[in-house]
Amino acid sequence: MVNHPLKIVMIGPFAFKPKGTVSVRTFFIARALARRGHAVTILMPPYDNPADSGRVWEADGVRLENMAIRRNDLAHQIIVPAQMARRAAELNPDVIHVFKPIGYSGLAGMYLRWFTQMPLVLDTDDWEGAGGWADVNPYPAQWRRLFDWQERWLARHADAVTVVSRTLQQQVIGFGADPERVVYLPNGPDVRLRKLAPVSDEESTEIRAGWGVGDAPVALYLGTIPHGTDLDLALEALHILQDRLPEARLVVAGVGEGLPLLQAQAERLNLGDRVVFPGWIEPEQAHAHVASADVVVNPYRDSLINRSKCAGKVILGMAMGKAVVTSRLGANLEYIEDGHSGVLTEPGDPGDLAQGLLSVLSDREWAVELGRNARQQVWERFDWDAQIGEVERAYQVALEREKS
Repeated sequence: MVNHPLKIVMIGPFAFKPKGTVSVRTFFIARALARRGHAVTILMPPYDNPADSGRVWEADGVRLENMAIRRNDLAHQIIVPAQMARRAAELNPDVIHVFKPIGYSGLAGMYLRWFTQMPLVLDTDDWEGAGGWADVNPYPAQWRRLFDWQERWLARHADAVTVVSRTLQQQVIGFGADPERVVYLPNGPDVRLRKLAPVSDEESTEIRAGWGVGDAPVALYLGTIPHGTDLDLALEALHILQDRLPEARLVVAGVGEGLPLLQAQAERLNLGDRVVFPGWIEPEQAHAHVASADVVVNPYRDSLINRSKCAGKVILGMAMGKAVVTSRLGANLEYIEDGHSGVLTEPGDPGDLAQGLLSVLSDREWAVELGRNARQQVWERFDWDAQIGEVERAYQVALEREKS
């Protein structure tokens, strides 16, 4: 175990927002490390949020630096990772932690592996290559092959690997990584949620008024909406409930490539004002919106992608003491005890999802009980401060491997 403060550089795959990896995984790990006395800098390539180009700031003891980036063309995709690798080396850290094996961060990690001897840890929170996002996102064929190769190569050549799920743990070992170098590190809740004052009835009433739902029972999805989203299952479930619970409302708060198709589906199903699309919610306001809903919903189909992920939106709902209705697979099985701290439904089955939503939305007392149990469970088992020793163990593995 690490027994002295380290200087750590983390390399993110994209901007701090709107996507979640940096803001709800990288930053939470960095902040917990800073509380342990380590010095942490996060480098990011904000191609998906150009307004952050060149921005530098500090938060909760962590330094965050954005590379200067204006475009997302091929030249920038090659040059900016090299700039991140060079900046990481300039900071002369004890260890470098690369988040995601593909794209900007993955290429930066490869540069560092090729041209330096610095201890390198890889973090993987999604199935990226063949069978995963490379098959879902509309990438050119050459990009798909590149991402699949990057995912495998960096997992084998990193000194240690942190993984968000058991499925990814087995995947990385299957790539040829030494099992002793693969550290299971599930997502945890934002520690700031412990210190927040309860959301007042007045604030919840105002948020609900903004949604246009009044006192209706509300299921909320809050987060990015990627290409290939499974939220169409939630719309189908709401359609099924139109006769049994016509007052039920679904709020889909977020942006992303999958949003237009969802909006078109809502029109086809004639859901009218029963589904609301309020757009992007700033992270600082996310907790208040979750607190204002009755249920957090996050449906999945059974796929390698979904078995591999560990959804921050499920954790946020649990940490805020909300009943979560999600699918019975992957990391959800470790976070939620069905009927006690949430409701698990059959993957890809809108009928079963509708039944799960009905059981909670029609019984608000039970929803409160589920939420109370969820909050206790997620803080007891997945608090970042309790898990940070596993991050330090991964760093110790990397440091010892580089010395050998």
